[in-house]
Amino acid sequence: MQQLTINKKIQVAREGERDWYASTIQDIKNGEIYIALPRLRGNALILSPGDNVQVRYAEESASFVFPARCLGRTEDSVPLYRLARTGEIQRVQQRSHVRLKTTLEVHYAHQPAPNRRPRYKRAYTVDMSGGGMRLAVNEPVQAGVELLLQFTLPLREGPRKMELKGRVVRLFAMEDGGHHVALEFVDITTAQQDLIVRYIFQRMGEQARLR
Repeated sequence: MQQLTINKKIQVAREGERDWYASTIQDIKNGEIYIALPRLRGNALILSPGDNVQVRYAEESASFVFPARCLGRTEDSVPLYRLARTGEIQRVQQRSHVRLKTTLEVHYAHQPAPNRRPRYKRAYTVDMSGGGMRLAVNEPVQAGVELLLQFTLPLREGPRKMELKGRVVRLFAMEDGGHHVALEFVDITTAQQDLIVRYIFQRMGEQARLR
């Protein structure tokens, strides 16, 4: 099955719904795709046999989507959903991952211990996309760490406060002694991603008019 491999990260949405749930492919056999229970902000997507879904995944230069039907759920120690493709894999435009160089103030914090409040620090974006951002910070942050993020999008129709989580995927040491961290958003909703993409395209339109 072209481009589908075990351990590939995917997102699953029930047909007709907008929220995408994160999952991974656990096995592929006999034309069936076995996936971990998709989750969004800790909540599992509940599927019944016969439910239709959309599955999407990203490669380096594009993303892909295909329709599938739930065949059921395994009853092993780790439950999995069994999916069967019902259509072709289609390449889709990476609209949500258009990257914009922009400087926004962001407050970030490490996940606090139980019963403790997060301690936020100030940083600034270097660039942003619907899938993540690069932050200029004063301290190194280890790859794999999840950060709490707070920032405001200055949209044309009014500011929108955002509270997201981001996972550090890469750390860059800068010549001035500072650091840049590349973050991918975690458990971002479609509505939140739409707001970020709207801001990006509004800013791109403004920049084009100034040229």
